[in-house]
Amino acid sequence: MKKTIILIFALGLIFSTRAFSQDKPNPTEPSRLAGYFSVLNPLVKFSGGETTNNFSDGYVIGFPSGFVLMGKSNKAGFIFELVPLIQFSEGSSRMANLVFNPGVQFHYPKGWNFNALLSFESSGRYGFTPVISKTIKTGQFSSWFVTVPMPVRFGNDDPGSLEFALQLGVAF
Repeated sequence: MKKTIILIFALGLIFSTRAFSQDKPNPTEPSRLAGYFSVLNPLVKFSGGETTNNFSDGYVIGFPSGFVLMGKSNKAGFIFELVPLIQFSEGSSRMANLVFNPGVQFHYPKGWNFNALLSFESSGRYGFTPVISKTIKTGQFSSWFVTVPMPVRFGNDDPGSLEFALQLGVAF
């Protein structure tokens, strides 16, 4: 009986195959680099107990552009973004701020993405920006997307703030 158990165990080891819970990425497939350009329209800002909309004292528009280095699994990537913000008020315009947003982008089924970004502004403020995005049209070489960024900012002797914005862009 003891020899039979040892023989069954030995045959089980010899003929067993390994099982994996996930497919491994193809090591010969390179990481992919995608760029994008978009237009950002801040909608409403909550700061220090006050609510301000974008059209209160003029108008601010941003032009986020950057690139995403996708991992081999295509489930996540590193994102690097620059956002110049231009302010229009009282008949003039100026560049109000430049924001650097490094972070991570997570890809979900059906064109949904979530970006977890750190944020550093040229005005001295800093914080984080969670972003929910959806691909709305995919072409052969580009795709259109819409996002809802929710910047949270601190620093520069100003009260903390939460803002909601709407962004439309093209990725290539």
